[in-house]
Amino acid sequence: MLKKSMVSALGLLVVTMSLSIPTKATELTTSSQETLLQNHSTDSRKVSRVTSVNFGATRQISKSTPIPPDWVITTVMSDYYVIQYVGGAKLGQTVQTARTTPIPKDWVITVATSDFFVWTYVGGASFGYTIQTAKITQVPENWVITLATSDFYQLKYVGGASFGQTVQTAKFTRIPANWVITQATSDFFVWQYVGGASYGTTVQTAKITPIPPGWVITTATSDFYILTYRG
Repeated sequence: MLKKSMVSALGLLVVTMSLSIPTKATELTTSSQETLLQNHSTDSRKVSRVTSVNFGATRQISKSTPIPPDWVITTVMSDYYVIQYVGGAKLGQTVQTARTTPIPKDWVITVATSDFFVWTYVGGASFGYTIQTAKITQVPENWVITLATSDFYQLKYVGGASFGQTVQTAKFTRIPANWVITQATSDFFVWQYVGGASYGTTVQTAKITPIPPGWVITTATSDFYILTYRG
């Protein structure tokens, strides 16, 4: 009788252990997977923070995907684009693109064919920097057209000018604020920068000049104006 009781007790213990051990193992496995997933997620966030893209990097994207900022389309395939990163470009760097690509600020078209454009980066230029471009290019802010032929434009950067500096331009160019026309011919204009003038400063201009804010006409003849800065 005693032996039967001991056997029964041992059997019950074995059954109890066999039922409890898988439950703990399952809990451990689940806990370990959660830890791995958390670590993987954390590592992914770290990678995304430290990963940088340098000028010239390329990737393929679906044609239905919007083009990210500072990327241009270099190749058009039947179902995808090859795009190139142009952020961080330096003055004078170039990129060849599809004609339909969006282009970020401060790039000009220097070569235009029926199949592609070559763009040149002009950000970071100093006053007087010049570049020859295709005639279909956009003219960035603070750039003027100094020469226009049947084939190309010559552009000059006039940002950062000091009072009194001059530039000769094509007659149809857009001129930034604080410039006045001092000479006008049938072929060109000569402009003078009048930003930073002191109160009472005078300048002689052509009569077709725009009058910048703060300047007034103090003398007018049949040939010219005298403008005075009143602030």
